Amino acid sequence: MTGLDSYDCSDFPNGAAAQKFFLASGGPITDPRNLDGDGDGLACEWRAQILKMSTYRRPAPAVRRSYSNCYTGPRGGTYTITATGNKNYGGC
Repeated sequence: MTGLDSYDCSDFPNGAAAQKFFLASGGPITDPRNLDGDGDGLACEWRAQILKMSTYRRPAPAVRRSYSNCYTGPRGGTYTITATGNKNYGGC
C-alpha cells in the first residue's frame, strides 16, 4: 500500500477489516476506492464471508395439516377451537 487511494480488498486481512475501512471512508454512498463492486453495501464480498461463518440456518416452516376445524382429542373425542381458545366438544 502506498497511499489511501491504492487500497483494495487484498490489503485487508479479512472482510470485517475491509468493511470497517469501507464505512469509515465514505461507505456505500461514495465508495471512493471501489471496495463494493456489486453495490450491496458490503465491502469485498463481506456478505459471503458472513454466510460462511454463520451457523444460523432458517428453520423449515411448520406444516399445519388440519384440513377442517375438527380436532381429535387423546381419548378419541372430537372438538373445535373457539375464538377464545377453548375446546368445544359439541362443534363437530
